[in-house]
Amino acid sequence: MPETSTVPHLIVRAQRGSREATAQLYELYHDEIYRFLAYRTGDSDSAADLTGEVFLKMVEALPNYRSNGAPFRAWLYQIARNLAIDHFRRGKSHPQENLSENHQAVNETPEETVQSRSQVQELYIALQRLPEDQRDVLVLRFLNGLPLAEVARILHRSEDAIKGLQRRGLIALREEMKSLEVPYV
Repeated sequence: MPETSTVPHLIVRAQRGSREATAQLYELYHDEIYRFLAYRTGDSDSAADLTGEVFLKMVEALPNYRSNGAPFRAWLYQIARNLAIDHFRRGKSHPQENLSENHQAVNETPEETVQSRSQVQELYIALQRLPEDQRDVLVLRFLNGLPLAEVARILHRSEDAIKGLQRRGLIALREEMKSLEVPYV
């Protein structure tokens, strides 16, 4: 979801104590932050807990938030990334959970649902085998749809560095998918 002119107004209102504006910021960003953390942790329960922590930290820090030219979304992703790092520093493991258990598209047959879930699980496994920086770039760029410049801000890298990580990550992901013998690569 691109930053719109509404987001700065919501931020100002939330900074002034508007619960409605805070709730709207939550609604705007919850799903993509959760998705990022789910791929980062490999565990939907941990991702849900960490997502809640992201928004608690947002509420706590919002009175002092200043954009300094960076999108609000980049600030939220930085909070999420830091919490994920702390999560693993505390000794949390990378569980191999089926992240696709809730995945079912409308009008899918049961066979299509099984195949789709299998593809999501294989993608998750392949992503987990990539170096962390490549995985973060691919998740932010392709699963969450963020523009290159925003990914660069979130990861504190240059756009050229992100392009290189993206290229190497896509090559490595293709190789991992082949090693899993995924027929559609």
